[in-house]
Amino acid sequence: MTTEQINSGLIQIMRERIPSGMNLARVLMDLLCIGEEAVYRRLRGEVPFTLAEAAIVSGKLGISLDKLVGADRQGNAVFDLNLIKYDDPADTYHALIDNYIELFESIADLAAVETGTAANKVPQVFTMKYETLSKFRFLKWMYQNEEKETARSLDDITLPEKLVRKQQQYIGYVQRFGFTYYVWDAMLFAALIADIKYFVSIGIVNNHNVARLREELMALLEEMYHIASVGKFPSGNEIQIYISNINFEATYSYIEANNYILGLLRVFSLNPMTSRDEEVFLNLKRWIKSLKKFSILISQSGEMQRIQFFNKQREAVATL
Repeated sequence: MTTEQINSGLIQIMRERIPSGMNLARVLMDLLCIGEEAVYRRLRGEVPFTLAEAAIVSGKLGISLDKLVGADRQGNAVFDLNLIKYDDPADTYHALIDNYIELFESIADLAAVETGTAANKVPQVFTMKYETLSKFRFLKWMYQNEEKETARSLDDITLPEKLVRKQQQYIGYVQRFGFTYYVWDAMLFAALIADIKYFVSIGIVNNHNVARLREELMALLEEMYHIASVGKFPSGNEIQIYISNINFEATYSYIEANNYILGLLRVFSLNPMTSRDEEVFLNLKRWIKSLKKFSILISQSGEMQRIQFFNKQREAVATL
């Protein structure tokens, strides 16, 4: 394969990968920090992209250079661990959420977005609007991810105002997607409740905190019940919710919009492994959709099953 063929192939893939409505030249100017004329010389094929430039582009746009040159091994794919580290845990947490928002902002037409999620834990987008639940999620994330000892009381946690605003912005974007569907594990709230009970047992969450968390969880269940009943977010955009009759090990998601695809495996809490590899994306999408065969639709239908599901979640919350 010649340099010209590799360069031409890279340009073609880049055009396919950038969201509809975005100018490839402008994207490359920002990514590579080079001038407009230098970018157009590369796009016209007059000057090939350097290896360093191709590496930067591949990392940002999820392009496999191995596949481009035909050197990939069957079944291999590139994943991004999305590991970000600042001295202040709140800054790291803020940056993780901001990464998602930058992604959403890069998609010109949010109404064209389809996203599917198979969730075995309460999706964070539903808990972010609740103060104590947000603080608890942040505490747990910090407890898991900080190298130094962070066993402080939940009462000592204060979410910076900029982080609270960023969470609200995240919620707003997610609710603007054209079509969203969830497949929920029947034990959706069990893991969160178990987490709370553990932190109670080690003295980090006190009885006052528990009472507040229980109150917010009950309010959250009422909100989720209403969303399931009408089949719409408060924004008016459609959402379908299924309850799975089988359990699954983790939370899996995909995002699809025009030429943009992303697969997500939530194994590190808020910072999941992500991949823009087409095979990974298609397999995740296929697997999530296959769960519908083992599930019951409770949004705008399945009233009896919807009532039973939420009653079980309320009973679980009441054990706190």
